[in-house]
Amino acid sequence: MINSAKISRAYSEVYSFLNALGNYYISKIPDAIYDTIKENRDKNYNPVFKDNEIIKKNDISQEGLSLIAAINLQYWCNNPEEKLKLKEIYINNDNLEKEKYNNLFNHNIKPKQIKAENFCIDVIEYKEDFFKKIVNKIKRFFML
Repeated sequence: MINSAKISRAYSEVYSFLNALGNYYISKIPDAIYDTIKENRDKNYNPVFKDNEIIKKNDISQEGLSLIAAINLQYWCNNPEEKLKLKEIYINNDNLEKEKYNNLFNHNIKPKQIKAENFCIDVIEYKEDFFKKIVNKIKRFFML
């Protein structure tokens, strides 16, 4: 689960990024979305993005980058072919992440027996696939 501090920082990063891009890009986003970003941002965290400056990996969080990618796909990308390419890239990146973490979190459900004096208890270990839930939420977000 993403904590609220991370998401409010991500909103701050997106807000600053949008303001650096200017009114042309802001006007393409629905007012409700822009207002949500503006209201839910961390007002104590104000990153600065300058025109014609390359954004480095450490300048923006993964959450902020994901929000910008979603905005780009949903509102800025007008070419249907380009949208399809972007969706394929996002799905491919998602599949790469799944493969990366698949071995770490893929536990088989195996019953274990614990024997006591006069009785036997079957204990089943069940591990929910946390990343699968997150991936499905991200997919639903991008497939709006």
